[in-house]
Amino acid sequence: MKVVALILLFLITGTTLFSQTDPKFEAYLAGERIHLPVEGELLYNCANLSGYRYGGATGATKKTVDADSTMPFGKATQLTVSQIGANSWEPQFQSPANAIPVNKGDFLFYIFYIRAIESDEPSGTGKGFFYVQRNSSPWTGLGSSSLMFTPDWRKVYVVAQAGEEFPTGTMEFTIHLGYYGQKVEIGGIIALNLGQGINPADLPRNPLYWDGMLPDAPWRAEAATRIEQYRKGDLKIIVKNQNGQPIQNASVKVEMKNHAFGFGTFMSELALQNSTNAQKYKNEVLKLFNRATTPFYMGDGNWGWYGPGNSQTHYPALAQWLLDHNIPTKGHVLIWPSWTWMPPFFRDYENDPEGLRAAIDTHLETVVPIGEEKGLIEWDVVNEPHINHDVMDICGDDIMVHWYNKVHELDPGPRLILNEYNILMGGGGDPAFQADFEKYIELLLNGGAPLGGIGLQCHFDENLPGIPRVLEVLHRFARYNLAIQITEFDIDTIDEEGQASFTHDFFTAVFSHPATDKIVMWGFWEGDQWKPNGAMIRTDWSYKPNYDVYTDLVFNEWWTNETGLSNREGLYSTRGFLGDYEVSVSFDGYTVFENATLAKDGATVELHIPTNQTGVNRSEEFLIEYGVQQNYPNPFNASTVIEFTPNRSGDAELCIYSSNGAEVFSKKLNVKKGEPYREELSFVHLPSGSYFYSLVLPDGKRSMKKMLLIK
Repeated sequence: MKVVALILLFLITGTTLFSQTDPKFEAYLAGERIHLPVEGELLYNCANLSGYRYGGATGATKKTVDADSTMPFGKATQLTVSQIGANSWEPQFQSPANAIPVNKGDFLFYIFYIRAIESDEPSGTGKGFFYVQRNSSPWTGLGSSSLMFTPDWRKVYVVAQAGEEFPTGTMEFTIHLGYYGQKVEIGGIIALNLGQGINPADLPRNPLYWDGMLPDAPWRAEAATRIEQYRKGDLKIIVKNQNGQPIQNASVKVEMKNHAFGFGTFMSELALQNSTNAQKYKNEVLKLFNRATTPFYMGDGNWGWYGPGNSQTHYPALAQWLLDHNIPTKGHVLIWPSWTWMPPFFRDYENDPEGLRAAIDTHLETVVPIGEEKGLIEWDVVNEPHINHDVMDICGDDIMVHWYNKVHELDPGPRLILNEYNILMGGGGDPAFQADFEKYIELLLNGGAPLGGIGLQCHFDENLPGIPRVLEVLHRFARYNLAIQITEFDIDTIDEEGQASFTHDFFTAVFSHPATDKIVMWGFWEGDQWKPNGAMIRTDWSYKPNYDVYTDLVFNEWWTNETGLSNREGLYSTRGFLGDYEVSVSFDGYTVFENATLAKDGATVELHIPTNQTGVNRSEEFLIEYGVQQNYPNPFNASTVIEFTPNRSGDAELCIYSSNGAEVFSKKLNVKKGEPYREELSFVHLPSGSYFYSLVLPDGKRSMKKMLLIK
């Protein structure tokens, strides 16, 4: 009878007939607590695996399995994802609710192991998203981590901090698994409340992870090719004497002064002060950035334009400081259409759509002319409409078209931007946010609004998007033929090395994409940053690793300073990053200067030296320009020409290599001194990318130049 009863219990409830309590848990927990500054208190009974829930999609099954004896825990939970839903949390794995209260400011610490048993991904990797949250609406988040895992067990640490009180039974963690078909095992789950006064830097942590972080990730070579194609142009310098004759062997110096691409920061009121910190702040702004975003918030009545402070004085003063220092600036933000971000008097018109429309028009008529006076080149007209739509609920979505037209009517100069978050955040964007963003973009464009660009906020935590995903999202929104801006960039993490590495990869991917034109950090100094961990400079003004990455990219790798000599036609040419340049030419004791702007279609600068000399030796010997010339055209599509004139007769060899060093072409040559040699090459069988051609001349010297194939 007992056996029958147990069988019936199993059939009715699905309860397994063996224990779901991990027998190794206590020893495992003790071993982990050795590495913590405090023991902490378990949030719930972590040893009992039956308390975890799983579901939310068809075919989502869960079972308890014995762990391998080499693992520190004895049992694991195996989860099968047979069919994913419309959202990443379909299905999801959920912990029991907290059995003890969590106070505001408490640090919560999670440890677990995870691996992929099976995966639809060809690489065999699994994917998940760990999220600590309130277990009911509004699902307030405390912390998160993106999860990429392989068939080998991966140990994961997650730190979360409570921003509010969570009474017993009100919070949980969940792991979203609805990315693709996979079979996942999770074991060794420890959930601790460490209390307050903890320094997160003292806790064990995993290095940051993002898809595409490996040095040989395919996206890197592709990005380098795009940067060469879209962020550089051909600069030609022609040097002549006062009689208009070309000068040979004039010394040419090309010095970049400013990027065409925007690298900016959100501004602090420190720029209006004169303290030691304020002076350092202003010096760094002028050194690091060529764009800025400055505040023009409405506020909620307690702060902002309509608050009791000095915003109506400080906001214009900040814009004026930037104008005085020739930094092109955007105002942020004209309309944040939610009662949360608007002063109470606007809500007085909650039942009066025309009155609300008129009140907002009055605000625009007040602020936009100030922006015109201060030289603002852009406005964030509307901010975060996906969740901030109280005004549209009353006046209709078409009110947005009116706002853009109204701002353009008041000041036709600035480019007008629509700004939104969660397009790239949250490990690669939220589908609902992305769909709504498309809806609003199309609403504005179809309504004839003067929409000039779209802004993607990028306030990242440790749940970082993969670089291929970043490029995928950029490509998705590039179809609107609007400039894409990264408007609010930071990474909230204490992992400074990982932060620096992701900054390098993210900036490289964004800079490489032809639809983007600007990246704006949301502050840079820890002493005045909304999320201090996201800063590039510490409070004591020492530089973090992400500062070194940023400056190396912007002012070294993506910066052009060149020197050389003009040829017998008076020409010196180079390929440089788009932006502003100072060109100087020295010859016969004279030096002349000229400013130039290098755009995508190239630039030609002609300078005249006040001399009659040409620098040309009239003997026939020196009328010949020896050496290897740059191939043309470059970049090229299917074929290009390589020319050179040897200074000796004899055997030579022309070789072409791919960017990874593989030889793709080789040809033995016999050349004669002073006779130009021309080789036209077809590349129809090779993929796009950077290539190098090497020529070994009869004198044994090797010359190598770079060329770019674009299909």
